[in-house]
Amino acid sequence: MRVLRAADYPTQPWKNGGGLTREILKVPAEGTDFDWRLSLATVAAAGPFSSFAAYQRTLVLVDGAGVALDFGAHGRAVLRTRGESAAFDGAWPTSCTLIDGPSTDLNLIIAKERAQAASRVMTLTQPEKIDTAGWEETLICCLHGELRIQSEAGGSALLSALDVARCSPEDSALTCSSPDSAMLFLAAMRRLPGTGSMQAA
Repeated sequence: MRVLRAADYPTQPWKNGGGLTREILKVPAEGTDFDWRLSLATVAAAGPFSSFAAYQRTLVLVDGAGVALDFGAHGRAVLRTRGESAAFDGAWPTSCTLIDGPSTDLNLIIAKERAQAASRVMTLTQPEKIDTAGWEETLICCLHGELRIQSEAGGSALLSALDVARCSPEDSALTCSSPDSAMLFLAAMRRLPGTGSMQAA
């Protein structure tokens, strides 16, 4: 288990230059193509999202009054409450309108032809067990509150808001608990058989 701290995330411009993103992780880390990527974006003004053709996106509201997303012919989604999410094709023309000032969103982007993922938002009212078996990587992001993770393999971590734990099958089952009903985003990823990684040999 490796813990990534929110204070250490590097900042980079959006692909279309319309804002700033704090990149949490990208696999592989080098190059412009990736199998999956997790980042935080603060949306300070209305405008278009960058195009990510061949990728599937999941956006989760983590701070602010929220956003309205317009996917053109594919419909709309409105996120007003922390933890609300929208999943959409990265190739869809997407524009964003702010509901009442800037908002911060967590973004998971998956290469559709090379990888698959399962994700959900959870609020911990009691300890929850998470199984890492069968997935190449399991990410646990604390959206709000304080989160403790205990691994059956012996590791442990304490996460504050927007910290992320990167876990692998070697961590075995994980138990997540919180003294203050923390909210977390859980995502598990694996490459599709026969695809390998975009990382050059």
